[in-house]
Amino acid sequence: MEIKSYSNEWDAEITDLFYQSVHAIDPTVYTPEQKEAWAPTPPDYATWSKRLKVKRPLVAIIDGQVAGFIELDADGHIDCTYTHPSSQGMGVASALYEHLLAEARIRDIQRLYVEASLIAKPFFEHRGFTTVKQNTLQRNGVTLVNFTMEFDMTTSYPDFNPDYREDAPTITDVEAWAGYAILEFGASWCGHCQAAEPVVKAVLVEYPALPLIKIVDGKGKILGRRFRVKLWPTLILLKDGLEVARLVRPLVTDDVKSFLKVMHEN
Repeated sequence: MEIKSYSNEWDAEITDLFYQSVHAIDPTVYTPEQKEAWAPTPPDYATWSKRLKVKRPLVAIIDGQVAGFIELDADGHIDCTYTHPSSQGMGVASALYEHLLAEARIRDIQRLYVEASLIAKPFFEHRGFTTVKQNTLQRNGVTLVNFTMEFDMTTSYPDFNPDYREDAPTITDVEAWAGYAILEFGASWCGHCQAAEPVVKAVLVEYPALPLIKIVDGKGKILGRRFRVKLWPTLILLKDGLEVARLVRPLVTDDVKSFLKVMHEN
């Protein structure tokens, strides 16, 4: 899976995905009439194409096909989150959301909010969103229900606390390390991370004694906050627990070699 920025070559696929994902919802959750009001037949490709050029969603690609998409507005509004029926249960929505979180932090967005459907509500609840209100709306003469939910980005991670424990090295662990070590922040679904992996591995052959600590897929959030990591992949070179160099998106061998030269200068 790769998470990519929007390209208009996917307009028709995204439109079809929206239509198919809505109509695949269990009829005990939304009736056929409600689904038709939500996603009318046939899909309106022209309207969606115009919309997508404005919204510019993040897109999940699996085996060359669009598997899902998510939209983030400048004010923190998550307007659409959809996964293709054949790709559900594969972590598509989770990967898209993690990427969206990274984008929100880069833009310094303080609050995320969404109008979640009945089927999407548990997804956002699991990620810390709280329900503000229930909405009843009319669409093509049919009543639909959704929920306004919000998430406070300023409290998304606990504040720095050396005693906080999770399934990753802690601040206390890092500060106790002697000598040099590398922290590598990334994600299994991140295309840049996959591209960087062989580059980093090839260079580190020259440094067999240098510890490499990988922090992947949301683990090590406290370390991520502590070191202000905003993009994946990020390499941080530590000396005695303190940062001495940083490299973001190490896609070129020479960049990694230059990054590690710091060890010879200190």
